Amino acid sequence: MNIAFYPFWAARTLLSLIQVISITTLTCLIYKQTEWIGYALLLLCVYLLAYAAARFTFHKLMKHCIFSRLLIGIPVTKTLLLIGIASSLPYLRLHMAVMFMGATLLAIVNCWEALVLKKLQSRLMRGEDVAKANSLLSFSNYTVAGIGLGMTIIAFLYLGRAQVLWAAVALSLAALALIVTVHHLIHKFSSTSINLDTRRPLHK
Repeated sequence: MNIAFYPFWAARTLLSLIQVISITTLTCLIYKQTEWIGYALLLLCVYLLAYAAARFTFHKLMKHCIFSRLLIGIPVTKTLLLIGIASSLPYLRLHMAVMFMGATLLAIVNCWEALVLKKLQSRLMRGEDVAKANSLLSFSNYTVAGIGLGMTIIAFLYLGRAQVLWAAVALSLAALALIVTVHHLIHKFSSTSINLDTRRPLHK
């Protein structure tokens, strides 16, 4: 297994956890604020529609942007968006429309990041490693999604919504550091491969 896979695996796992934390926290916040389940369900529908729109527009994004910039730029954007939501939470509580807009943007960025990491995975894995990586990623993602949901609700009740969102910011920063590490390792391996190819004719 490529050594760059392990920080990639950790980043993918953290992304799944951040998605669970963010959407669960915002949904619970809207329900607690309005005391009507309809708004919470509406937020989930908006989130799903935004996710679908992000998948539809992703190929256009890939055509107009360099992959390496997307790999770093999208996680940075997501982190800044989470910081904005966490820091302006008292304002968002009073303006449901702005909260819905923030949730929509967060859904789009989360989807784009997942798709970028999926593209990166195809560059990291070859041959038999693909099946092993897919099974490992699927297991960790489903496990984190299940456990993360319960942990988020407990944390929301005992710690508060602001603390939970700031925890998501911290996890997002950790995921960003892991993605930068993967990018550095890939660049390092690529440079090594090129150097070996340039030296090969000298040994003939």
